[in-house]
Amino acid sequence: MITLHCLEKGALVRRVAEDLQALPDNVLWIDLLTPTQQEERFIEQALGLDIPTREELAEIEDSSRFYDENGAIFMTATVVMGITDRRPENAQVTFVLTRSCLITVRYSELSSFRQFETKLARQPVAYSTSHAIFLGLADAVVDRIADVLESVQVQLQTLSRCIFDERKEQRTDLQQMIQQLGQHRSLLSQLGESLFSSSRLTAFYRLHVGDSKQGVAKGSLKAMERDVRSLGEHQARLLGDIAFLLDATLGLINIEQNAIIKVFSIAAVLFLPPTLVGTVYGMNFENMPELSWPFGYPMALGMMIVSAIIPYAWFKFRDWL
Repeated sequence: MITLHCLEKGALVRRVAEDLQALPDNVLWIDLLTPTQQEERFIEQALGLDIPTREELAEIEDSSRFYDENGAIFMTATVVMGITDRRPENAQVTFVLTRSCLITVRYSELSSFRQFETKLARQPVAYSTSHAIFLGLADAVVDRIADVLESVQVQLQTLSRCIFDERKEQRTDLQQMIQQLGQHRSLLSQLGESLFSSSRLTAFYRLHVGDSKQGVAKGSLKAMERDVRSLGEHQARLLGDIAFLLDATLGLINIEQNAIIKVFSIAAVLFLPPTLVGTVYGMNFENMPELSWPFGYPMALGMMIVSAIIPYAWFKFRDWL
């Protein structure tokens, strides 16, 4: 699908391209969402550009992600999608910045793009150049990462309270906590990759555009670079918190397992002497005086009880119980 954003009377107007014959002269942003081969050929012929395919978007080397060709700047960024559905995965978005317009190529629905389009509908006059639209989209991607990091931080604080709660009945399943920590760890890794991609994108844009764009675009670029750096530090700190919580959870699991093993060990020691007494008097020898003695059976039971009480008293004395 091709969505066109055209500049009319100083404001951007959104249109869905249905007639693939010619592009309007006042178009500033062309959004290609899962384009067909026909749509790709139409844009390529209209603008004289080679639109990257889906396979080319997945390449990771800088020469394939950031380059200029025929006066246009090609920049591919990694964006995390599927966070709301708890199935995060990386998606690639290519920004093609020409002298007259911005082209975006993507094969996934992205929350950051929807948020920017909502903002664009509220402030249609604020984005009157292709550079302003590009920086607005890049800033929306960074804002989305910030929102996810804030959500992860809140969830980690909740997990921390559950892990270190003194009341054992208030603790949830520790195995489930490990799974949640692993999911947060995977999400943070993907967000880190997206932040690194955004950092390379802003650096490439600054290198090829420089300070020629004045006003809000220049200020937005500097603010975005600061945000990317601060979010990278915040993401690294959250990774450290996850490592600590994971070690603490594994430590609690080891403590609980040791307590269970301790109970079994003490029970084995307590029942060992009575078992020995019962084994002795269970032997089938003819010359055993206690077999014909009237008090032999009570004596054997008493010896079993006393032999169990003595180890128990010794464990209590040594504070092992």
